[in-house]
Amino acid sequence: MQNFNQTPLNYAVDYARELANAYPYLSYFSEIWAGPNSQKYKPVNGKTVMIPSMTTSGARAVNRDKIDGVFNRNFNNEYQAVTMSMDREWDTLVDPMDIQETNQVVTIANITKTFNEFQKIPEMDAYAASHLAGFAQSFGTVDNTTLSAENILATWDGYLAYMVDQRINRDRLVAYMTPNVYKMLKEAAGITRFIDAGTGIRNIDRNVGKLDGVVIKEVPSDMMKTIYDFTVGWTVGGSAQQINMMLVDPMAVVAPIVYETSMMSAPTAQSKGKWLYYERYYYDVFALNNRRCGVLANIGTPVMGTLNVTSVAGAANQTILAADATPLLGQKLVYQLNSADPSVTYGQDLSGWTDLPANGTVTVDSQTNATVALINTTKGAFAVAAGNATIVKGS
Repeated sequence: MQNFNQTPLNYAVDYARELANAYPYLSYFSEIWAGPNSQKYKPVNGKTVMIPSMTTSGARAVNRDKIDGVFNRNFNNEYQAVTMSMDREWDTLVDPMDIQETNQVVTIANITKTFNEFQKIPEMDAYAASHLAGFAQSFGTVDNTTLSAENILATWDGYLAYMVDQRINRDRLVAYMTPNVYKMLKEAAGITRFIDAGTGIRNIDRNVGKLDGVVIKEVPSDMMKTIYDFTVGWTVGGSAQQINMMLVDPMAVVAPIVYETSMMSAPTAQSKGKWLYYERYYYDVFALNNRRCGVLANIGTPVMGTLNVTSVAGAANQTILAADATPLLGQKLVYQLNSADPSVTYGQDLSGWTDLPANGTVTVDSQTNATVALINTTKGAFAVAAGNATIVKGS
C-alpha cells in the first residue's frame, strides 16, 4: 500500500491562482463508463444488478394448408445476477487560513479537480482495464503472442477475424493499447497514410485513429495491468502483468455508476472552523455472460484457471465427476481419465477430450485419476481452466 505523507503547504504570496498539474488524467475508457448498457442496468436489490437475457427458437416453414391450433412458448429468459463491489469515499478538511495564505490556490474547487484528475478517474480506468482483462482470461480470449512491428498487423487481422466470426460488428469495437504497441502499429509495414497537400502547410500526421474501422485508443502502460491494489487509491499489484492490447465491444460489458455524490460543510465549531468536503461514488464493471467473446486481450503470460474437481462413487465401475465451474455460452466442460495427474496449459488444444455428461457419470476401467477442463468452444477447444481428482468408483 502506498503511504501518503503530509507536506507543508506553500504560502507564497504570489503563488499562481491556477494549479499547473502536469498532464492531468482523463478517462481513457469513456466508451465503457458511458456505454449503452451502463445506463440501462442498475441495482434492484441492495448491491445486486440483475442483467436479463433472452433466447428464442428459430423460424420454421409455413404450412399453408393446415392450422393445427397448437402454439408453444418459443422463448426463454433468464437473469445474470452480479454484485457491486467498488463503494469508494474521499474527504478532506480545508482551513480557511490555508485558502487565504496560498492566494486562493488551496480551494475546494482546485482540491477536488486534482483528486478527480489524478485519483478518481484513473482509479476507475485501472479497475476497468484489469477487470476487462480478467473477463477475457476466464472466458478464453487471451492471446500471448509477442507483438512486434513485423507481426502486429497479421495478429490484428486474426483478432478481427475472430470477432467477426462471433457476429460482432467491427465498427462497434474499441482497441485499447499501450504506447509501446501503438508505436509498433505506426511502424508496421502496410499501414496506409493519407496526406492532405492542398493546404500549403507541410503537416505530417502519423496518428492511427482508426484501423479497419476500429477506434484506436492509446492508454498509459501503468493503467493497463491485470492486478491493482485499491486499498488507498490505486497501485499496481506485485504480481500484475502488462496488458498490451484489448479489443472490447462496449455492448458486451456493463459499467454502472449507481451512486455519486459530493457534499461540503461550512466551518463549524465541530470541524474547528474548517471547511469539510466529502465525496462518495459506487461503481463496478461486469461482462454479459452471453457476450463474453466481445472482450479479447493480449497479455504476456496468461494464467491457467484452477477447477476444484470432485469424484464420488456411482454405480459399479462408475464415478460421478463435478467441477466448480458453470460454463458460459461458448464454453463447456470436458474430461480425461488418466493414471496420473496431467498438466494442462492455458490455450492448450483439448479437442481429443470427452464432453463431461450433465450428470457427471463416467465409466472407469483401471484409471486412478480424472482431469476436468473448461474450454472455450468459440476458439476450438481452447483450455481455460482445469483440475484433477483421485477417482472414487462404485464396486
